[in-house]
Amino acid sequence: MFENTQLPFSILINTSDNFEDCWSPFFLLFSKNWKECQYPIYLNTEFKEFNYPSLNIISTKVHEKITNRKLTWSECLIRAVEKIETPLILYFQEDYFLDQEVNTSFIQNIASKMLENEDVKRIGLIETDSFGKLYPTEDPNIWEVSHTARYITSTQVSLWRKEALLKYLKPEENGWMFEIFGTWRARKNIKDKFLTINRDKFSGKNRIVSYIHTGIIKGKWHPAIPELFSQNSIQIDFSKRGFYNLNISTIKRKIETFNKLTSSTSLLLKAVKERLF
Repeated sequence: MFENTQLPFSILINTSDNFEDCWSPFFLLFSKNWKECQYPIYLNTEFKEFNYPSLNIISTKVHEKITNRKLTWSECLIRAVEKIETPLILYFQEDYFLDQEVNTSFIQNIASKMLENEDVKRIGLIETDSFGKLYPTEDPNIWEVSHTARYITSTQVSLWRKEALLKYLKPEENGWMFEIFGTWRARKNIKDKFLTINRDKFSGKNRIVSYIHTGIIKGKWHPAIPELFSQNSIQIDFSKRGFYNLNISTIKRKIETFNKLTSSTSLLLKAVKERLF
């Protein structure tokens, strides 16, 4: 095992066993773009074990002893987070296929600063993150996210304080609910600070962490993924998932999101009640 207490953060790749086809491509690109990564890596599997050469991956297998029902997205994530010993977590998902070298020194630097400021709960590391008013801070590399912003609790790559992530997760929610309703919860907690990178400095070819947003959409491949995989000699049968149509209208996208949010009426009503009261 790692001496986790000596490290500021662990890396968590949130996934499910249904996305096993992403794991090998993900870690091939991860190992290529984050050479000699020294941080603990947790792959949030349900039942399966996964290994990759040169990487010490801990498969969480959070569903292993539960056979009478299927855990929710949030329950799986909570169980994984509880296994991690470091105070900070660098959050990924399995379809964030890296296409540039990771700026390790930047992440290490802001992780150290985050540990010194307990009010900071999350720092987003990519420009496709929280949307809304962003304010400069004393650090020219970091902006503060307004509590009126959308996706304060975004699931894009970010540094989370472990205890804050557990606080904002609710067992009954799926990932879509966490982003929407978690943001509502964050707006109530004015003392909690949510930060993001300076997007004037760190975007495009100068990203801290770079990937196509996102590799899989609604269970289908992003149309740009085949070129990335081809450039890295990754062979995969894309026909099993097919490709997502990026030309779908904004209205249809909103309907898809609404359907995700309302997949369980009881959970939706509970979340709305929490928002109102």
